[in-house]
Amino acid sequence: MNSRDLAYFKQLVIDRNYTKTAEHFGVTQPTITYAIKRLEAELAAPLFIRNRSHRELTLTLSGKSFSKHANKILKELETAKADLLAITHEKVRFGLPPIIGTYYFPQLANRLIRADLMVHMDTIDAGSVTLQQQLIDKQLDVALLGVIHPEPIAGIKTMTLAQTKFKIITSPIHHLATQSEIAFGQLKNEPFITLKEGFIHSAAFQQLADKSQFQPNVVYTTPDIDVLKGMVRENVGVGFLTELAIANDQTVHSLALTDADQRHFDIVLAYREQTNPLVKQLVSVLQEPI
Repeated sequence: MNSRDLAYFKQLVIDRNYTKTAEHFGVTQPTITYAIKRLEAELAAPLFIRNRSHRELTLTLSGKSFSKHANKILKELETAKADLLAITHEKVRFGLPPIIGTYYFPQLANRLIRADLMVHMDTIDAGSVTLQQQLIDKQLDVALLGVIHPEPIAGIKTMTLAQTKFKIITSPIHHLATQSEIAFGQLKNEPFITLKEGFIHSAAFQQLADKSQFQPNVVYTTPDIDVLKGMVRENVGVGFLTELAIANDQTVHSLALTDADQRHFDIVLAYREQTNPLVKQLVSVLQEPI
């Protein structure tokens, strides 16, 4: 059974038409026909039924079952090729969210340079939600993720490296700038500047809103932390950020949240176990306490 025949089969399941599938791959129709016959002979089961009156193909029960297996096989082949390519080119596909990349990762830089690992890292920048899915889809080897409730991820090993709190930030001239703490429910009349979905902040923010039983007035969302803080400094609204992103920032005022059972911003090391020795070395170095 060759992977090309599986690819033809997968596309034919989508197209339900030999001619259309042949055009998709730029081959002749008999090429697709013979590929399906080879699979059916090897599996000793029919995969398609041709409905001549409607000129379309229907999957048999065997075809439906094999389709699931074929998709898994092709996905595993893609992952294997990507893993081997990474080993050949001595690269580690590394996911890094913007906040962690800006405010936490620099603390790790020297040790990674000393271990001669930095030059082998192919870094992908995205929000934690996006990066977690890329790990699950085997598009990444390792990632640092921001999470609000660490949970097991199928096929992924995780380890919490640090934990920080969420805070409310305001302009130094805002009427709340004289306070050091506040309950989220007291902000129901305040305009908010928030980070876009894809950041773990949005989930923590919504959980606080749900517990406080009000829908916040979000006047602007942005994927850029500097834009968020800049708008807060200009007193356009209040913000919601992990304290990691506002440490030593004297240009905004921060307030601790007094709500009970509030979520924390956990920095989690997440990785897929594999044979690439560089991945194992990187994980070992990242696990060392700062």
